[in-house]
Order: sequence, then C-alpha cells, then structure tokens
Amino acid sequence: MNTRTFRIKRLTRVTLLGSALVTPAVLMGVNPAITSVMAAENGDQTDHDGHDHAQSASDGGDSVTRWTCPMHPQIVEEEPGSCPICGMDLVEKEFPAEQTSQAASESQDRAAPDEGHEGQTLVESSDETGETVTRYTCPMHPQIVEEEPGSCPICGMDLVEKEYPAQEAAAETSDSASGGASAQGGNSASSAASGGETVTRWTCPMHPQIIEEEPGSCPICGMDLVEKEYPASEVGAASAESSGGNASRPKAPSFPAVSVSPITVQHMNVVIEEAKKRPLVETIRTVGTVGYDEDLLAHVHPRAKGWVEQLKVASVGTTVKKGDVLFEYYSPDIVAAQQDYLVALRRGMSDLIESSRARLELLDVPESVIDTVRQKGKVQRTIPLLAPQDGYVAEINLREGMYIQPGLDLYTIARRDRVWVNVDVLERRMQSVSEGQEATMRVDGIPGRTFEGTVDFVYPELDPQSRTLRVRLAFDNEDGQLRPNQFAEVTLTPEKTPPVLAVPATAIIPSPGGARVVVRTGEGRFRPVAVETGAEAGGYTEIVSGLEPGEQVVASGQFLIDSESNVQAAFSRLSGNEQ
Repeated sequence: MNTRTFRIKRLTRVTLLGSALVTPAVLMGVNPAITSVMAAENGDQTDHDGHDHAQSASDGGDSVTRWTCPMHPQIVEEEPGSCPICGMDLVEKEFPAEQTSQAASESQDRAAPDEGHEGQTLVESSDETGETVTRYTCPMHPQIVEEEPGSCPICGMDLVEKEYPAQEAAAETSDSASGGASAQGGNSASSAASGGETVTRWTCPMHPQIIEEEPGSCPICGMDLVEKEYPASEVGAASAESSGGNASRPKAPSFPAVSVSPITVQHMNVVIEEAKKRPLVETIRTVGTVGYDEDLLAHVHPRAKGWVEQLKVASVGTTVKKGDVLFEYYSPDIVAAQQDYLVALRRGMSDLIESSRARLELLDVPESVIDTVRQKGKVQRTIPLLAPQDGYVAEINLREGMYIQPGLDLYTIARRDRVWVNVDVLERRMQSVSEGQEATMRVDGIPGRTFEGTVDFVYPELDPQSRTLRVRLAFDNEDGQLRPNQFAEVTLTPEKTPPVLAVPATAIIPSPGGARVVVRTGEGRFRPVAVETGAEAGGYTEIVSGLEPGEQVVASGQFLIDSESNVQAAFSRLSGNEQ
C-alpha cells in the first residue's frame, strides 16, 4: 500500500475571538481535513470539550515534562514554542517516560518525509500501485484544487502543495473548477467559459455579494477586493445585488434569512405591515399661557405737568368705555393756554384763535372743555383725562394728590375680545410650524370647550436655555371667557405634506451602524434589511432608502428574528461560508 501525503506548505495562523476561545468544534467547521486526522490520531482521548485528558503518571512509572498543543495533542516538543498547525503557544504537561519516547518518535516520523516544509505532514493510506501528481489546494477550503499556484477564490489564502493519486487528480480539479467558487455564492470560471463573454470585476473574498467595477476595499470588512471574471450577462444583476438592488439603497452588510415556523410566529406575536406611501401629519402638542393682545393695549400718559385732584378710576380690573373720565388734574400749563385762547377770542384775532385752540388740543384737553371755555369765557381749573378705548384697566400707577408729568405711564387698558397665547416648540419640530397654521386650545377653567385660532407669529430666535422656539397664537375672545395667565393645552396641525414611503415606528431597529427593519420574504421567511430613516410623525417613520413600496415589514416581534439572523451571520463569517 502506498501512502498519499498531504503536504501543507503554509498554514495561516487564525485567531478566532482570542486563542483561548478556539474550540475543535469551530475548527471542524473551518477545515474538516485537519480535524479528521486529529480525531483519528487522538482516538478516544478527547472529551466533549475537545481537550485531551493527560494520562495519570501515578501508575508507578517515571514522568517527564514535555510541551504540547492544547488543540493538537499529537504535537509534543521537548522545548517551549508554538504549534506548527494553529500557532497557539505550547503548554507544559507531564508524560510517562515510555509514552514520551513513543510520542516523540511518532512526531519525528510524521515530520521526516518533508522536513523542509513549514507545516505538519499528515499521512493517509492510499493505493501502493497508484501514481501521484502535485496539485494546489486551499487549507481552509479543500474543495478548491488547482494545477498552478495561486490564491483561493473564496478566502484569498495562498494555495498549498498537495499530492493526489493520478486517477483522482483530474476529478478533483474538474470539481473545483465547476463548483468550488460557486459553493460560496461566486461565479466560477467554467460558467464563464460556456460560450458567453466575460468581464472583469473586483469582489471581496469574504463577502462575495460585494462586486465593484474598480479596485478598492470591501465596505463591510475592509479587505482588498480581488479581481475575478464574471459572465457579461450576469454582471449587471451581480452589481445590482452588491449595491442593494438600486442606487438609493446604501451599501450595508447583508443579513442571512431566517425561517420561522407558523406556530412560532404566532407565539412571538409577529405583526406584519406593508410599507407604503402615506402623508406624515406631524401634530404638535404643547402648553402655553394666555396673555394680552399687545397690539390692542392702550397706555395713558398726561401731556402736561400737574397734580391729581380727583381720581375716578382707582382699581385694576375696572371696565371702562372710550371717553370715560379716568381722573381730573390741575396743570398750570393748561391754565395758561386757556387764558391765551380767551384773549384771542376777545380781540377777534382769527389766526391767534386757531393757534391757541390747537395748543389746547395738543395738550389733550377734551373738545367739550374747550367749547365750555369759549362759551363761558372763563378758565377751567381742572381738566379731565379720558379713556382712549373700551376695555379694562390692566395696570394703574396713580393716586389722588400725585404730581404727574408726561413721562409717567398712568393706566394700561387692555381689550377682552382677542388674546395671545405663547407656546414653546421643540427645536426638532420647528420646521413644522409656520404663520397662519391652524391651532386648537383647551383650558382647565372652561372644560368641554375647544377654542380655535391661528399661528400669529413665529419668533426668529431660540431660547438659549430651554432650546425651544417661541410661537405666538391668536384666539378670538368675544365673550371674554379666556383670561390672561391661564394655562392652556395647545395642538398645532401642520399643513398637508406630500405622501412619503413610511413604516410603523415600532418596526425600526436602531443600531450604531444604522437603522434596519425585518422584511418578510416569503411564508415563514424573514431577512433584516438596512434602511435610512427620515421624519417621524403619527407613529410612522419615513424610509428614505432601503425599502420599496409593497414590501412587508415586521412591526412587532422583530428583535428576536434580527438576533437570530445576527447569530447566523456570525457563524457564517467564522466558517468562511458567508452568503
């Protein structure tokens, strides 16, 4: 019987989640060829964790110290170092003296046929009469067999030299060319040679769904893209899949599909809703305070210096009408103006009469008082000051006997038929507020009644402390029910906006790498999809890119499905079989 020798020229040292976490189960998913030899050599010495239990040295024999690999116990060295297979540091272990010599001889026998190579030589029985030929294969993907040195089309590792029986070499090479690359989702060279033209594209060895027209790096893992030939008829679809199906879909990691049984879907309370275009009406709810309509306020000032003789309106809140006497006061300047007016009347000087009368009017002397002076020919000692408009006294700064002058604000008279309401709108909602927008209001003091008004003014600056935008609303108050300083609950209804593609806000899964949703691709089949979100209103979130109208998304119960997809994606990346 001849021996067919697998010479592994170079073994790439792979560290998976730290060397302490690498298990034989993971290695079995990575390279079945190596783990099969390990299992054959280890026999029944490995437990369910894949670690060798050292035979007790207390049987009576002497023991010696050697260094062995925790993952490859067939490696036994006399000095500390690293494993030639996986690169892990060798650990110290006690061996019986007889077994140590036997293990050392077996280790030397395995290394003797090819001492010049860097890896560990693995020997497998074969037909003694068969001839062998040299081929090149990938240590991570043994289905890849090539006649010339190169790199693996799946993971990009350098191919290593290996001896094959001549009868099997042709079959292995044919299988590799026809299906090796397609096993992980890529197009093979034989499919390109079936008669169609081929084009050159660049793809990621670890993420074959990434296909670019120019060299670069993978947007998912950052590896350099490798050159690859594709059939011209398929390259358009492959490029579309790489970019996500359309130009608007962002390049993002693809997530494996997840199959869920109908009964499990029911138990998970999965809710499906269709992604479709709808207007996002962003109703804004806030609180405000009722205040005076400052455009309708009237302030009362004297036009001349003097003393208050008699106060007619002395309390805040008093209702007054236009022309009512607020108070009477004595002013030397007004008395002098009256005397000049009487002199002009006695002399019959028309020009002087007009100028002196105009002076009295400018001093805010009522027309009735001027006519009385003219008729009686006598100076009036006190002059009344009249209310300029209907309303109620909001402020008063006056008492009898006070000395007054033009700079004093004696009364503030407000009207009841219209009020202002000032509200604060959050900064992120300020684009939804505009002048003329409809508003409704409810106050605690008038239960069951809703007041309707409009946005009267939007202030140009934000409050630096609260980071809110101040908005002024105007409401009619003909019956006087609304009173200043009342608290109000205000609802602002924005103008209608064009419909946009939107999904329920509960369907969005936020993550540091961007939002995503879970899409139902078939009965019991789900797949997470990366999306770009926009505005949110009325319980729905705008989808800027990533979805098409009509796609069905999971609005409830999507987190368990997304977690399962992430787990599958992680195992696919570890095993190099990512799809």
